[in-house]
Amino acid sequence: MKFEPAPLDSYAQRITMGVAYLGGLLTLPLFFAYLSNTRWAGLLIPIALAVPIALFLLLTYAAQPTAYIIEEDQLVVKRRWLRALKVPFSTIMGVSPGSSLADVPRVGLRFAFNPGVFGYQGPFHLAPYGEAFFLATNRERLVAIARQAAVPLIISPIRPRAFIEKLEEQRGQSALKAMAQREAAAEQSLQPGE
Repeated sequence: MKFEPAPLDSYAQRITMGVAYLGGLLTLPLFFAYLSNTRWAGLLIPIALAVPIALFLLLTYAAQPTAYIIEEDQLVVKRRWLRALKVPFSTIMGVSPGSSLADVPRVGLRFAFNPGVFGYQGPFHLAPYGEAFFLATNRERLVAIARQAAVPLIISPIRPRAFIEKLEEQRGQSALKAMAQREAAAEQSLQPGE
């Protein structure tokens, strides 16, 4: 089953637009110098600042989630241009609404790769909660997925409750299927060979 990500919240929209405008403003001196056919070394400074901003915008756009897909035995987070993130059900310990994280990144943020440009992506260190990995677009619709041997994954489907219900249902079915397969294999190994 496929769940769309929630649209960008107002904070992420403002941050995204602000960073894009800043990068655009930094390229204006080069544009005007080109139009006036002037060359001077001072143009290197705004360009040296604009290029990393443009690369960061491109990277965050590429990593933005486009779909959360619940498959038979795994959760797949599709991203725009980057490889999809696959989380096998066997590594998921629990799923819950992440409503307590709605104040991120304004409160408790100690480190974040991307706290708002095209959403919230990458590793975060939150003061009251510890480490987490975000692939979310909207702080009001967060879902926390606890994983074995990995930091929690925080996502934001457009319908969080329906997503949690469907994921828990599919995890249960996957666990029953795996248990039936183990029982069948155990029975087969107990039967005498021919």
